[in-house]
Amino acid sequence: MSFNTDTRSTSHWMRKLLPCLPVVCLLCNISVAQPASPFKKIKAVPEKYQLLPLGEVQPGGWLKEQIQENLNGFTGHLDRLAPDLLLDDDIYGKNRLSKKVKSKDVGALGVAGDWQVQFLWWNSETQSNWRDGYIRSAILSNDKQHLANVETYVNRILATQDDDGYLGIYDQELRYRFDNENGELWAKASLLRGLLAWYEYRQEKKVLTAIERAAKNVMQHYPAYQSHPFYSTNPNVGGVTHGLTITDVFENLYRITGQQAYLDYCLFLYADFSQQTLNEDAQYAKLMNDSLPLMGHSVHTYEHLRSLAAAYQASGNEALKHAIAHFMAKIDWTTTASGAAIGDEFIGGKNANATNRGYEYCSLQELMHSYLSLFAKSGMSGYAGRAEKIFLNAAQGARHPTGTAITYLKTDNS
Repeated sequence: MSFNTDTRSTSHWMRKLLPCLPVVCLLCNISVAQPASPFKKIKAVPEKYQLLPLGEVQPGGWLKEQIQENLNGFTGHLDRLAPDLLLDDDIYGKNRLSKKVKSKDVGALGVAGDWQVQFLWWNSETQSNWRDGYIRSAILSNDKQHLANVETYVNRILATQDDDGYLGIYDQELRYRFDNENGELWAKASLLRGLLAWYEYRQEKKVLTAIERAAKNVMQHYPAYQSHPFYSTNPNVGGVTHGLTITDVFENLYRITGQQAYLDYCLFLYADFSQQTLNEDAQYAKLMNDSLPLMGHSVHTYEHLRSLAAAYQASGNEALKHAIAHFMAKIDWTTTASGAAIGDEFIGGKNANATNRGYEYCSLQELMHSYLSLFAKSGMSGYAGRAEKIFLNAAQGARHPTGTAITYLKTDNS
């Protein structure tokens, strides 16, 4: 694969151009029509590139060796290293959350109290994000034992699906009934991304059927433009806003099935997210305010970039295309020489600093994912170059050179 070696990104030029646009328009006597709403659907924009199913391209050389090393390390053994979080808590099955559950072992230390409700969904993230990476690693390494382990897991998780299609972590009395912190959509997003990876590899109809039933269950209980999945009385809700990444699932279902309703649902989700009172950077009005730097929890900010991109793809609304340009300009200010974007938990309105500001490993992965999503949609090689830069610099730099560990929080100059 070749990449554009011109390091002057589109967002760089957009940042230079934006202050000049009013003058240019005045001199040229151009009237720029604004759509009635940034969330109005105009016409869906097709992706420039078709994504290949997982497993179509197999790694070789040092890439394959690194994946196998990961499987020999914690990627292939996390369930045995932390069985209390990965195995003992059957959070998608018999240990679903109910009103009776007030606390849970999630691997974090803290005093007891009602505030711990924010942690109750954590094990779903721990389990499903790990499973997602484990599934993909097993496929890419073509390791027979690990593939057999994955098949056993997939069959077990599909058996937890309710008759109405629900796959998730809440009992009947709680699901879809929230006005504060919850992990409803986030637990589904992390789970279904892994199941979609397995479907791409195995092409088993029962897996796709289960995923579609789960997705339609969400659409039924959070009907588009008739519900508010991101409403919260508290603006600081990590699980709720992580849940915007369920757009990954609906995008992939659109690619697989061609059903426009799945892509249109991404637009609804981003619209509702933007219209709620939340402390999140990727809300439309905040992106369009150039005086507001990025402030939020970094992994949220960078993963939401691709949710915005999905909303633009669904709508073709130029307002959302401009929001992407503004978002990229802000990310440029937080990006270090290695390609990583800062955020030692929170960005906090700070600019990149190779010595004094760190970046989380999860943020590297999420920003890479977002860049590759933008690359597929736009065909602009600069986005692929950004992802490549992160992977070959910051991500490899945070990896232990001889061991099977990473530095979770790192600076360029550490």
